[in-house]
Amino acid sequence: MKKNKGKKINKIYVYILGLVVITVLVLFLSAKRTQEEPLKEENVAKDLVPVISLSEEGTTVLAVGEEYIPRATALDNEDGDLTGKIKVSGIDTNKPGKYEAILEVKDSAGNMATAKQNIIVRNELTNGLPVLMYHFFYDNITYYGEDSNWLNINDFEEQLKYLTENEYYFPTWDEVDNFIDGKIKLPEKSVVLTVDDGDASFFDLAVPMLQKYKVPATIFVISEWYGWRYNADMKYVIFESHSHSMHESGANGKGRMVNWSKEKIVEDLKLSSNTLGGANIYCYPFGHYNDTAIEALKETGYKMAFTIVGGRVSAGYNKYTLPRVRVSAGNSLNYFASSVK
Repeated sequence: MKKNKGKKINKIYVYILGLVVITVLVLFLSAKRTQEEPLKEENVAKDLVPVISLSEEGTTVLAVGEEYIPRATALDNEDGDLTGKIKVSGIDTNKPGKYEAILEVKDSAGNMATAKQNIIVRNELTNGLPVLMYHFFYDNITYYGEDSNWLNINDFEEQLKYLTENEYYFPTWDEVDNFIDGKIKLPEKSVVLTVDDGDASFFDLAVPMLQKYKVPATIFVISEWYGWRYNADMKYVIFESHSHSMHESGANGKGRMVNWSKEKIVEDLKLSSNTLGGANIYCYPFGHYNDTAIEALKETGYKMAFTIVGGRVSAGYNKYTLPRVRVSAGNSLNYFASSVK
């Protein structure tokens, strides 16, 4: 009897132990499932709202009648690039005025994204594009004005302030190229800033002002003398060529460019472009040029060349004999305003 009783007790213990193990296992699996489910949910890709990124800072300026192409990109995590599907409202490019364009894009799931871009529509530029010509800058501390080519840095700041406060438009070289070809219009109050040589005074004094007012300027560099000084702080500086070693007088007292052979000029042009990281806009040393020089520029892929002849650039002009507007020391701000009006 006692032996049978012991067997019964052992069976009860085994049964209870089995229940405990099963209970613990169930609780363990339940807890593990509870922990894994949120992780699985987090790993499921959500269909997000598209993102519109404006590719142009500040205000966009257009000429009357010019088509507004959104300066923006649109990306969606599911549909990819939706830039071509951006729709624009709130602007009439046939009427001068200030507008707030509304950019909208919708993905395949119906998610909508919007962005806003300030637009100014102006009458078309009709009196030619002023391409300003600067040289050197001084502050009476590190640099001193030696002649009328040296501009006081305070005067330069006044000019930049005037241009930005009056919402001038600064076209790119591609836009200037298309403007000359008659492919696009430019709005009133358009202007391009260029600086000759690549002197240290430009980098030390003028560049910080360009960054402050967010005004782009092209520096025509004598690459043998000054080389390429670009760094990440020069966002608004475009490097183009003023020759490599042709900024010297030749046998007849004129610049080397009108004394050298085409082959030698081509060699210099290529060297300058390579030094400056791919220049294709040119400024003639001393303003001297001839047919041989123009042939060499075309052969080496330079799209435009500037002289020191006074005047504004208009549609139909010869791209290799372009004029500029000289900015000299001693002129008042009113005089400057009239030169860019």
